[in-house]
Amino acid sequence: MTRHLTHRSSRGLGSVLTAAALLASGCSLGGGGEDPADGPGGTDDPSTALEYSDGPFVRRGTFGQHIERKLGFEVEAVERYDDRTVLRFITTAAGEEDEDTPDAFSGGILSRTPVNVWLVDPVGQRLYYPARDDDGDFIGSEELPYTVIAGAEYKMEAHYPRLPDDVERITVITPGTTGPFTGIPVTDADGPRDVPTEEPPHYRHVEEGDTIVPVVNDAEVSDDYGWNLYGITEGTAVQKDSSATEEKVELNADVLFEFDKADLADDAEDVLKQVVAETRERADPDKPPITIVGHTDGKGDDDYNQKLSEERAETVHQYLKAELGSAYEYKTEGRGSSEPIADEGGSDDEEARARNRRVEISYKIKETRVTTELTETEEKSEDQVDGGAIAPPAPFREERGEVVATATASIGRVSYELEVLPFFRDGAYLVANLRITNTSPDTDLSVVWDGGFKNDDYHGADFGAFSAVDPETDIVYRAVRIGEQGTRDDRHYLEAAGYPWLKGPGTTNDVSLYLPAPPTGVTSVTFDAGAFGTFEDVPIE
Repeated sequence: MTRHLTHRSSRGLGSVLTAAALLASGCSLGGGGEDPADGPGGTDDPSTALEYSDGPFVRRGTFGQHIERKLGFEVEAVERYDDRTVLRFITTAAGEEDEDTPDAFSGGILSRTPVNVWLVDPVGQRLYYPARDDDGDFIGSEELPYTVIAGAEYKMEAHYPRLPDDVERITVITPGTTGPFTGIPVTDADGPRDVPTEEPPHYRHVEEGDTIVPVVNDAEVSDDYGWNLYGITEGTAVQKDSSATEEKVELNADVLFEFDKADLADDAEDVLKQVVAETRERADPDKPPITIVGHTDGKGDDDYNQKLSEERAETVHQYLKAELGSAYEYKTEGRGSSEPIADEGGSDDEEARARNRRVEISYKIKETRVTTELTETEEKSEDQVDGGAIAPPAPFREERGEVVATATASIGRVSYELEVLPFFRDGAYLVANLRITNTSPDTDLSVVWDGGFKNDDYHGADFGAFSAVDPETDIVYRAVRIGEQGTRDDRHYLEAAGYPWLKGPGTTNDVSLYLPAPPTGVTSVTFDAGAFGTFEDVPIE
């Protein structure tokens, strides 16, 4: 493997993270961090400087997993009805040539429906997929014509579960290289929906300047297409898996206990004190219980491991109960070695076993809100998260900004160049803007087979090897998972569906990754780009 870096971190990202460093950050455990006044907005809260656009919301990009389709994408409106949300958008040919559309929206090689255009509520931390009817058919515009004629407009729509009344702005993510459409206003519809039923003309009869409206499949929309998003934050002593409604704190048992013991080690109290502080602040006593689960590695007898896991969970339970008092209910259990999170027995066996030795604490979070619309003369509301990781929705960005760093790497069969552009906040998330070029002389890129951006611990994430690191605390902001953690094959992550779109040598992909955001006072991060190395001082705009 060869690589050249224009920016490289002087600190090793594999170094041990102390519990104090991990827990001191407001994003990791407790919502502290620097005062927002020290953030990008100067003496004012960063949100006071935001200016939202009324449109147009237009970008061009490349779509399609199998054959590249160069299309324009314009978000016309996001409308909230009594029973659903409707995204209205316009598709055009990006250049002067006609474009074929099968697989343009990554629904399969023959699909011409926008099945992988997603809505993301970055403050409420929810993802909404386009809905389907009882037969599994897409609800919305049935199909684009086979060919989009240059100079013509194609008005499309996709239907989603109804957004909550307090969602004022939403992010639209396409399955192409456009990047996210952030800060799109959500409007409450006035009157009934118009449902197009007339078949559009055959594409051979369409001319420049025509407006085409495909037939809409109109059916009942269920809530099944809304999913919680979970931000994954890593450290040696503590890791977190957080959504807007629940939190799981994973404690390294080697920090809490001596080998084969269930009594707290000398350093355990430093970690548990911070856990108590955050639990008191965030856990909702009206939504019990606080659940404590002990886990062991796979060494030893099953009965012994089960007993040890139960005893360790009970020890943590007693500590929390003594510190938090009687306002909370608890549930304690041990699961022995039955639920490993890392595969043991390989070349990294010791590391895998250490990861499996853990105690997990989970609870429902008190409801919080973030003010999303502020002027320079307004003060933030009392319930706005102060110094935490949740910012208002990002305004729509027409440009990605200038390149701040570059690197090259050869991974498997393919050589790449990576360009890093400024990052920005979108609600609870950090959007990492990247540009990746296939620099191989004669090798097509396949993310499935070449997989140079993956991380074996995060199956289902094409870019799991990439993360942001708070340079002050060394806390790692890894990935955003869709839905609760399931089996290894069930995990999906908040990434534009369908990468890579351009596969040939010399082609370039723009990529926008969603990561958990560090506290709002953090104005730059170290970007760990896996095989490409690390980049210091990547700005957060």
